[in-house]
Amino acid sequence: MNVKFNMKGVIYGMLFLALLIGGFIFIPNMFMDQSKPVDYTMVQREAIPEKILDIMDKYTDQERALAVKLDGKIYVVVTRGKDNDKGIEIEKIRTINEEDKIVMKVKAVYKDKKESYPYVVVETNLKELPHRIELETSISGN
Repeated sequence: MNVKFNMKGVIYGMLFLALLIGGFIFIPNMFMDQSKPVDYTMVQREAIPEKILDIMDKYTDQERALAVKLDGKIYVVVTRGKDNDKGIEIEKIRTINEEDKIVMKVKAVYKDKKESYPYVVVETNLKELPHRIELETSISGN
């Protein structure tokens, strides 16, 4: 029995197999959200550091999210702005790497004034400040 070996077919087959395996590995990563959740704990009103309260005077009339590094801890402060009818509450915080820079995305919800506060201060588990902070807000359906 004489078997002929087709070198072109083997090369094309190996190339197809490499592309197929690479597609299963890399293509899903392109479409998946690469964000990491940030653990945080709410700081009670009495426990908010004095330096953060001093900073708050400038920003209480603005809708903002700020990060503050104080005594080796990273705090996130979210203010509601001029909307006196509603309070604000943090729903989640996550970080994303964009062009080798850390971007923090804070999702906050406007709620009924009786159920929330005009500003929120949380202590995070982060070790360094992000390069940029983006605030995403929505209004609660309550």
